Amino acid sequence: MKILLDAIPFVAWTLLWIAGGWLLVASLFRLRGSENAMIGLGVGLVLQAWLANLLARALPVMTAFWLSAALVFLAGIICAFIFRRDLQIEFSLSQWLLLILLTLLFNFIGNGLGIFDDYQNLPTVSLMATGDIPPHFALNPSLNFGYHYLLLLISAEFMRMAHMFPWSALDLARGFILALPLMLAGLWAYRLTRNRTAAFLTSFMLAFAGGARWLLLLIPQPILNLISSNITLIGSASTTASNLSDALLSNWKIDGAGPIPFPFAFYTGINQPYIMAYTGIAGSAILIMLILLMTAGRWRHWSAAIITSMLIAALAIANEVSFGLIGLSFLLVILTWMIANRSWKLPRALWIWIAILSAAGLAALVQGGMFTEIVRARFQSGPEAASYFDASPSFVWPPSIISAHLGSLSIFNLSQLIAALAEIGPIILVTPLVLIWAWKSFRLGKWFEAALIASSLWSVPALFVAFKGPLFTATPRLMSGWLFACILYSVPLLWIWLRKRSGAWQVVALSGGLVTTFAGLILFGVQLVAIQKPIYTTFITPMDAQMSQSYWNKLRPDALIFDPTVYRAPTVFGRFTDSSPSWYQTSPEFQALASAPDPFKLRAAGFDYTYFDSDYWNNMTPAEQALFKNECVKQIAQTNGIHSEKDYRKDFRRLLDIRDCKQTP
Repeated sequence: MKILLDAIPFVAWTLLWIAGGWLLVASLFRLRGSENAMIGLGVGLVLQAWLANLLARALPVMTAFWLSAALVFLAGIICAFIFRRDLQIEFSLSQWLLLILLTLLFNFIGNGLGIFDDYQNLPTVSLMATGDIPPHFALNPSLNFGYHYLLLLISAEFMRMAHMFPWSALDLARGFILALPLMLAGLWAYRLTRNRTAAFLTSFMLAFAGGARWLLLLIPQPILNLISSNITLIGSASTTASNLSDALLSNWKIDGAGPIPFPFAFYTGINQPYIMAYTGIAGSAILIMLILLMTAGRWRHWSAAIITSMLIAALAIANEVSFGLIGLSFLLVILTWMIANRSWKLPRALWIWIAILSAAGLAALVQGGMFTEIVRARFQSGPEAASYFDASPSFVWPPSIISAHLGSLSIFNLSQLIAALAEIGPIILVTPLVLIWAWKSFRLGKWFEAALIASSLWSVPALFVAFKGPLFTATPRLMSGWLFACILYSVPLLWIWLRKRSGAWQVVALSGGLVTTFAGLILFGVQLVAIQKPIYTTFITPMDAQMSQSYWNKLRPDALIFDPTVYRAPTVFGRFTDSSPSWYQTSPEFQALASAPDPFKLRAAGFDYTYFDSDYWNNMTPAEQALFKNECVKQIAQTNGIHSEKDYRKDFRRLLDIRDCKQTP
């Protein structure tokens, strides 16, 4: 009964933005009736999250969440009343059932995986759910956490509305954000080809296409060893093996990978399959770009352009790279039009897009996220401008392709170039067809579609750019416009082109598709096993979940919590700690406090509570344990593990209040 009662607010809130988005799309855009529901679902979700991001700065977080959904619903009702003669409301049970099944599938897979920055995403989700929007760095609240946090914000909304744990909310939100773009990709491909098989294959290609590192296994061993000797592994690849040759024969060493590890040969550091996007972005940016692709230029009324501008602004907090590439690509489209027509007088439609992009750009300057932090760092100084990421690019020579596993790969080094091409995969072979389609779109005045494909061209200057610090492994995202355009357009364009070609060409295309999706299918098979062994995440246990259920968001709002496992306390309690300059290392001051725990020193350092487990307690000296038995230390709660024959000690989690420990005894 309690679960049903807790679900009522979530269902009501969800229905508000679903109905609002559906009505907005049906009223303001000229779409096929079968397209309205899925596009409207995406529009409602993105718009309410974008509004919540703005409203949460001035309003209590729950008020912001409810009001954002209500505003979307109200806007939908108003537009439906004004344009009621043009409404096309079509309900397809098969679409909704397929969306639900895909969402559940991705959600259950996520339940069994703890990969790709759970240590970063879960603390941020938990803190955002308390109202820290835009977010600060969970391990040092003095830093702004300029991150592409749209998915994490949606997860925080799910967490509050459905009374979920942060890990459960993130899995559900991510499952939905992964499922919906696959539906939209199929609808878009059907619009181009009028063929359901092509629509299915387009969604299939989006889901499984990726790099083909495994092709290196087909190279004779002496040549592979030569290639390997020219490559220095970085990140998780360097912990997998000492060199590329050995890594290709190894399991990828990554935390939270599930019961069966992922083979290193089937993942890449540049072009990862969509089904592996269990990250803090997932499919959020792809969702927005597909919505824009399907609605661009189909406005019934000028007010539809406002919706488009809001979606583009939301893209900046979904993935700032995609946002920047779209903006730069529109600049390229405008310059191309001026040169081709030898005129400064742009078409009216292009001026509308300039206005849309300008409004979205102004919003992106202040709304939060990486783009806002880049601007803030340039024009502000002092503590207010402190940010976690340094997004300053650096010039690279010789031109190189950056892999998150194989490092910097020079295009002038044959061994490194071969490795880079394997990381990217054969999908780029459709580039000529994609660019031809871009030119046709340009000639027909399909400005957004032309700009979307033109973002491929920015992969060339990306060869000369790299970022510093934690963003170095994010550099491959600069090629995302090229890879996304090739993957999305490959099936529809080949389907059209092959209609009048011989069977031999069709076999070649099919073979290329199999090579492109082979690694994704292997990785997906490994993922399915994880469904049978759900976990919270790598650093959360049932004891932490029990503590979170009782004390999440219950401690003093501005409290700092000391926890030797630094990601844990912010996730469990929704409160900051002060331990680290980055996610990957702790500060010397924190290390000193952790190695010689003393409640008086912890209090002097600004901590209000401590949270630790039995391992940490048992490693304390008797004198250190005695300090935590001082009368100034108050035990708030303790959760105990299950004693078993295999585990002779009884594990626990202990939450202590040390606010009264002001003077060393």
